[in-house]
Amino acid sequence: MALESERVLDPEVTEALADALRPTELAAGERDLMRARVLNRVKAAPPDGTTTMRAHEGIWQDYAPGVQIKILHQEPKLSSMTFLVRMAPDSVVPLHHHAQEEHCLVLDGEASMGEHILHAGDWHVALPGSTHHNFSSRMGCLLLIRAEIRQAQERR
Repeated sequence: MALESERVLDPEVTEALADALRPTELAAGERDLMRARVLNRVKAAPPDGTTTMRAHEGIWQDYAPGVQIKILHQEPKLSSMTFLVRMAPDSVVPLHHHAQEEHCLVLDGEASMGEHILHAGDWHVALPGSTHHNFSSRMGCLLLIRAEIRQAQERR
């Protein structure tokens, strides 16, 4: 273990670092150019043919006690949608049936179906004709789901 005195920088080094970190006043033209570049990046539209939803955008909707969904994208022609599910600790998703495949990626926390536990990074697919019952989260979780529109609307 290092002694406390071994971890302290020499006063000359500390002073040199402090001098290097002092703010520098930019000329008005440089400051305006930097500000314009930053604002242009913030306002930049997504590339053609793409859509971006920022983390602060969209609306979290209550679905069941302790469970909320946030719709990210809908594809009516395919009758499917992509959405986030946020589950509070000890929350339960109501029983639901699948007419289409439902894809689920656990982004954070853990979810379970009985004794089958999904952890962050796990991917789960429910096949057509299957039923989710006893889908819960002991510690809370955030899920990315791609499922049929009809099913997601029935949840509300």
